[in-house]
Amino acid sequence: MADQEKSGHRQRLRERFLAGDEKAYTDEAILELLLSYAIPQKDLQPLVQNLLTKFGDLGGVLTADLDVLCQIDGIKHYAAVLLKVTDWIRSHYQDATQSQVLKPINKQNKLFETPEPSPSLIPVKPHIKTPKPVTPRRGSEMFSNAVLKEAIKLMPKLPETDSLEEIRHYLREHLHFNAAQTRQRYANYIVRRMFPEGQADPALRHFAKAFENNQNLRDVVFYRFLNAEPLLIQVIEELLLPHLGNGRLERYKIKQYLSDRFPVAKSVKDCVQAITDALGACGIARVDRVKISFGYRDILLPAFAFVLHSEFPDPGIYDIGKLENNQTIRAMLWNPDRLLPSLYELRNQSLISKVSEIDNIRHFTTKYSLNEVVERLTTG
Repeated sequence: MADQEKSGHRQRLRERFLAGDEKAYTDEAILELLLSYAIPQKDLQPLVQNLLTKFGDLGGVLTADLDVLCQIDGIKHYAAVLLKVTDWIRSHYQDATQSQVLKPINKQNKLFETPEPSPSLIPVKPHIKTPKPVTPRRGSEMFSNAVLKEAIKLMPKLPETDSLEEIRHYLREHLHFNAAQTRQRYANYIVRRMFPEGQADPALRHFAKAFENNQNLRDVVFYRFLNAEPLLIQVIEELLLPHLGNGRLERYKIKQYLSDRFPVAKSVKDCVQAITDALGACGIARVDRVKISFGYRDILLPAFAFVLHSEFPDPGIYDIGKLENNQTIRAMLWNPDRLLPSLYELRNQSLISKVSEIDNIRHFTTKYSLNEVVERLTTG
């Protein structure tokens, strides 16, 4: 009877995945489904929870070293190889165009995708291109261990490489934690949040070197973190911004908010700590054991240029209203009255082409990619 129940559970996992059920695309559900093909006749949920706890999320599990995976109780060589093969497919074919192997099922989780009918499912000659941006992990939306203080310290010192594996190795060697497992997990956190495009993009690496020990770097790191952990955007939107008049928010209100939203979650306390750590480490707010103190902040032009060209990556003409109403930019707590003057200042410094305000038509025109604008910022 127990075997039948396990078999039925695995069948339901497959059926929900194929049916496009939203709950089938959490980190937990995807990892359990994947491992079910390598580990027969076993309740996989404890193992899945253990893996996600150790490596942070599904991306961290997939990118973990083979030897490290094999040291996890319950993971044998076959299962570890399956995870590494999945990671290789994900990284090498996520940018395929003509003979695309993987197609998004769900806007909330593009890590795994289903086959699209095609004359040839596998490219004849595999090749690696610069990966396109990957939608940040959603999963349960809860997160822990911001690790932004460490990220800000180490980002300017990263090796000159696009390889995420080399970046992870550097982080594992230089994070100050004693336990190797902790360094591995935190290195995965930093890589996933800071480099969501699948490579250690030169824009952030060069910006970090140019603005070491500077609020510009803290702003840019915070921006990348917001994109990776959208729950923080919602906390700022729904809790901090309504309390701007008071300039403070008690920490217990964040706990209440998360408890109401995730009533069965056991990691609310950790998430509250991660949120306050992120705000404090990046200089977005002042935090203590009781409250968060905050207000609108000055806009620093280099960080603004980085964020602007990240949100509007292709050179072209954009509506100023889309900038003013951008939820991620609002979450930066930049003074909204300074957005338009900052656009004009970017124009004055020839970092964007044009700002136009004619009657009800308001737009700005960009002329550089993110890499190009960072090159101009860092070379003066």
